[in-house]
Amino acid sequence: MEVFNEEWWPLVSNIWTKWDSYKYVNGDIRKTFACHFMKHRESSTRQKENVLNEKRRITRIRPSNICSAMIKIFWIASSNVVQVERHKNSPNHTHSLSEIDRLKRPKAIRSLVEIEAAKNYPPPAITSAVKEYATLELDLGECARELKRKEVTNIKYKIRGPTETRFIGNSNLKSDILESVSFLTEQGYLVENFRVSQRSTKGTVFAHPEQLKKLERHGWLTLIDSTHKTNRNEDADTVAEALTIIRNNNIEAKSIKKTFPGIAAGEQECQVLLCVVHVMRTWMQKIHEKKTRDIMIAAMHKRTKIGCESLVQDAINSCPVPSIQSYIKRNYTKNTEKWGLWARQHSPLLLQVTSTNSLESFHSELKKTTSSSHGLIGAAHKVVNVDCKKRSEAESASFDFRIKKISAYGVDGDILEEIQKFPFPFQQLIIREACAVINRLEKGKSTPGLTSLDCFCLFRHRYLLPCKHIFHEHMYGNKLLTTDVWQMFREIFEESGFEVYESRESFIEYVQTEQQKNAENRRIAVGELTERMRDRYWRVEEMGDVEKTQSFISMLEASMNPIILQFDNNSSGKT
Repeated sequence: MEVFNEEWWPLVSNIWTKWDSYKYVNGDIRKTFACHFMKHRESSTRQKENVLNEKRRITRIRPSNICSAMIKIFWIASSNVVQVERHKNSPNHTHSLSEIDRLKRPKAIRSLVEIEAAKNYPPPAITSAVKEYATLELDLGECARELKRKEVTNIKYKIRGPTETRFIGNSNLKSDILESVSFLTEQGYLVENFRVSQRSTKGTVFAHPEQLKKLERHGWLTLIDSTHKTNRNEDADTVAEALTIIRNNNIEAKSIKKTFPGIAAGEQECQVLLCVVHVMRTWMQKIHEKKTRDIMIAAMHKRTKIGCESLVQDAINSCPVPSIQSYIKRNYTKNTEKWGLWARQHSPLLLQVTSTNSLESFHSELKKTTSSSHGLIGAAHKVVNVDCKKRSEAESASFDFRIKKISAYGVDGDILEEIQKFPFPFQQLIIREACAVINRLEKGKSTPGLTSLDCFCLFRHRYLLPCKHIFHEHMYGNKLLTTDVWQMFREIFEESGFEVYESRESFIEYVQTEQQKNAENRRIAVGELTERMRDRYWRVEEMGDVEKTQSFISMLEASMNPIILQFDNNSSGKT
């Protein structure tokens, strides 16, 4: 009987609904079941709710008497046997199994959902996991196919609801704050309460001492992002006030302006750099002309100011929509230093950290567990859980930093041995560049022709490590990566990790005289023209068409030679 109840009946529980039952004196049980499509019970009218009909949520009443199939099941206690038989004069089913699965899922599928819901995954992840497991492991793909996210969400709420009650918190804000402060203090956090005078609201700002040490050391570059609906008492003013309090521990857009008003308002100046991911997402919504948007993205990645501004102007001139032209002029022509990567070329670290994705990852995990119905105590519990997880991951990464070794297929043994002498994160970076040489060969690219380590690609500029062009030249051209060169690269990271990028900055010295400024602008213009020509060449080269490449070079020579010859003649005439 246990096998029938636990393994067989859950597979067909959605087909049948109980008609009646009877328990005999000897312990035997008889139950009669009717097909779910018979619908022998009337639908509820919900009259007890005392709600007017026109204000009720409109629902669909399922028709009855579609199928009249019935069965009887006997649980015989004396022999521990289950007997299933057709009910007297019962007809066959008038529908397929898929139709009944569409109406209701069997208990076997619902049990799988309940198991996964207890792990607190988001409903879409639970739905995918259950469908995959039911299909591959239980051969119940047809039953699970009709499982919907809404149903999974409802089941999860029933499972998780009782465990979430402690996060609702006290309805009195003052008591909720006191409970949250007490909990955070017990967990070792430094806590400070504050009040926003203009709104008469209260809030709590807290930080772990270990995180404050990092802020004191690396706070000159601070990623700022916000999330919402973590508790029922949040508002923009409390978030801005909390940012101001955090700022007092170290020097650290609308909300940012409110928190860091700048020198004019008596505050220390704070340079604001925009996240490139968020900027491009905004462009996808506001600049719906793809050609214009592509030009703006190219402008973002230009390495010179003059090149960036030139492409922005090209985007405006080529855009056929006046409203988009006005949008670009208003928001992006006078502040290229905030969103353009040309303003970050002096710092390898700023080229590495171009977005707030790492902070988005933290907030993403937080949003999976928090709720706008929680009180402050609930939000505090969830933040502490995610914070502990992230600090644990950081400790694990720190442990692996100098110990873990990478392995790779298709990389020369001598090169791999040298790579494994670096800290693990740098091994991962370098090995990807070494493996990228294979892709270059597949595309038919020749050796770059480097005679030194001076490669001007983005990776080399960003990480100060051997790039795919250096590896390509070393493997099939000039031997650049000697033992001494590898030692030179390793010495960069011997006493520190990624902190080395904080001090490796080249600062731009602005010229003073008008004549020097004009000379500098001319030099930048020539550099920009050279860069544009190099970009066009590589685009043609990557097509893999030798004739087009040779034609491009011939046209370039034909254009350049008269100019060079003319200035050579002028120079000779003057002398």
